[in-house]
Amino acid sequence: MSAESSQYIDRKTVNESYRPRSGTMSPGLKRARAPYRVRNALTGLALGAFAVGVWAYSISAVKQDVFDDVDEEARAMARSGTVNEVLSVAEEKKAMEAAIAATTGVPQTSSPVSTTTSVSLSSLATPPASPQARGILQHLDNRFPRLLDPKRKTLVWGAPPVDNIGKLGSS
Repeated sequence: MSAESSQYIDRKTVNESYRPRSGTMSPGLKRARAPYRVRNALTGLALGAFAVGVWAYSISAVKQDVFDDVDEEARAMARSGTVNEVLSVAEEKKAMEAAIAATTGVPQTSSPVSTTTSVSLSSLATPPASPQARGILQHLDNRFPRLLDPKRKTLVWGAPPVDNIGKLGSS
């Protein structure tokens, strides 16, 4: 079968008919794009207006902030020398005891520097158990008993609980 009798036009011929030279459009391509010109222009304007609106809103929001107090605090810290203050070991341990007392609610007695605190840091990592069920899954389990995984009480069957995020094989 010869190329003359084929019902399809060669791809190179089609490309040359729509773009005769690099960067130019043929009259046929201009006619094909004409119905979409207004819609594409309006879509471009809408996207541009949205981008400009987000930019203008963010600039106006930042302009409303007053940073005068930050400058005053920075000057006061520079004058007092607390910006690059290094604590001694004893001062650091006192600060740690105060932080532990603040988080656990257990007041620490003032102890010598060589002794350790009565609350271990591993006990701070686990939150205290709450007697009341938290979250929505417990309510779903009561209402729809077959919805949750019966073993782990998770919505996705076989998935590890959210409290134990890690590898799937480690659960």
